[in-house]
Amino acid sequence: MFEPKDLVGTIWLAPEAHSRTTIDRFGKISLKTGKNIYVEFLSENQGVFSIKIHWWNVEAKINVVEYAVMAHENENVYVYVEAEHPDDSSFPGISAGGNFTLLSETEAEMTQIGRLLNGSASAFITRLEKVSAAPDIPIKQSYPPIK
Repeated sequence: MFEPKDLVGTIWLAPEAHSRTTIDRFGKISLKTGKNIYVEFLSENQGVFSIKIHWWNVEAKINVVEYAVMAHENENVYVYVEAEHPDDSSFPGISAGGNFTLLSETEAEMTQIGRLLNGSASAFITRLEKVSAAPDIPIKQSYPPIK
């Protein structure tokens, strides 16, 4: 389907906002909705990709940029892990890893599973479509703070 070099420079956007399911240590389940996301393949070195994961929620005034490394796991499936966030960072999302599965040359599925800063387990699954450019986001970046 894709040669690794063909992924560099591509952008994959979720056509719809996704929901995140969370469960805490007491078994309380919560659902957060309305998050939009895209993934950009920045570079590749000996089969390891550097990627940008950009997600936002306009109503919540959240606009987050994260970075991760990704490697091929098996046919059309890549596994990734994000850079960790300091405990005192007030990071609003999941410190996580997951899978990026190429379904076709224009469609992918992203799965993320990890922990929130409060220790709760959290996950989401979303479909992505290959696009020619990243979308304009109508709110300024909130994490990490731009210096």
